[in-house]
Amino acid sequence: MKVLTSVDANRLLESDDFDSFISRLAARLVFVEGAYAKPTSAGLLIALSKLFAYRLVQDAPVCIYVTAWGIAAEIPDLFYGYRRSIGDSRPLIEAPVHWFEQNEEEALVSVLFMIFAFCWDAWIFDISGRTLIKVSHDGWLEIRANEQEAVRDIAFDMHEYGVPLLNHK
Repeated sequence: MKVLTSVDANRLLESDDFDSFISRLAARLVFVEGAYAKPTSAGLLIALSKLFAYRLVQDAPVCIYVTAWGIAAEIPDLFYGYRRSIGDSRPLIEAPVHWFEQNEEEALVSVLFMIFAFCWDAWIFDISGRTLIKVSHDGWLEIRANEQEAVRDIAFDMHEYGVPLLNHK
């Protein structure tokens, strides 16, 4: 896992503006069903973290862009301790982007779980542009995918895990 500033992420993605890059990606992907209620069970959050890590890290790096934190109950020392374990001591405000290579699936699971459990806002996507996940501190998540088959598979997985939809959009 690499921890990056938005400027560093822009360079890696060959983009001028990280937020615009995500907006363009969201606009070209297909919305999966609607907004899902974020589970509150730790076991289900772990299962979803593993599911998303497996789906995302198939053949391209994965990026997690944390956009808001400190909103709900959290344990920041847990998160910063994890980052210090890889040699990075910068605060999120300085380095909000996390880059995962294909061989870093376990690290991706760990960071995903903390984002879910701490109710942080984040964008999660594979660099190839197949999948984009928006996590909100308001207790929901949205998923977008590039192919109809992937949309069906993700919707099926969410139903199998018992993750309910909020209001349809």
